[in-house]
Amino acid sequence: MALNTFPSIASAPLCDGFRDEPSADAVLIASTASGYPLLNKLFTFDPRTFRFDLRFVSQTDKENVLAFYEANKDVPFLWTNGQDHQQYEVAFVARPGCALDGLPDVWRIGLELRQTTPI
Repeated sequence: MALNTFPSIASAPLCDGFRDEPSADAVLIASTASGYPLLNKLFTFDPRTFRFDLRFVSQTDKENVLAFYEANKDVPFLWTNGQDHQQYEVAFVARPGCALDGLPDVWRIGLELRQTTPI
């Protein structure tokens, strides 16, 4: 089965507040009686979480993003990270957050995506 690909947003030149973080669940850190940390690696795959806002998105592109979300909110899809130009298989962690971005027909869309498979 071929995965869908996140739509290109032609009218969103800025990606604001980009964050790329490894999972907090990959290693369990506890304290022993001596005070030294006890590190317990729980998983071999440490998924990355990507959080960012698309800025200056047109009404048409906003509708495309929301339609893509509705069709893919429960399945992995392909997304290209503009920071490292690498394509990742990801899933939505939360629904897209949409707010006006200074003009009545221009939007800011907040996205949170989590990597679902190793590269």
